[in-house]
Amino acid sequence: MITNPNDVIAPLIDAWCGRRELKALSCLLPAWISNNGMTDGWQTLRAELKHTYAMCSNLPSDERDELKRAIAAIDLGLESRA
Repeated sequence: MITNPNDVIAPLIDAWCGRRELKALSCLLPAWISNNGMTDGWQTLRAELKHTYAMCSNLPSDERDELKRAIAAIDLGLESRA
């Protein structure tokens, strides 16, 4: 079980930097870097994870699965704050 979505996102960012996956990086990196840790920051990051998933269908299936895992982890975290 994932407790911190950043544990999933950080390796993705590293892999994309190494491969120069510029489209995926341009979608996700601004929201990830600017996440303030508050509910609005997590909601923005979740939206950009979904956007990245939708826009970057060329990513390997394991990375797309990781995007979904990060979304689910954020959903779980946001539900626990409600």
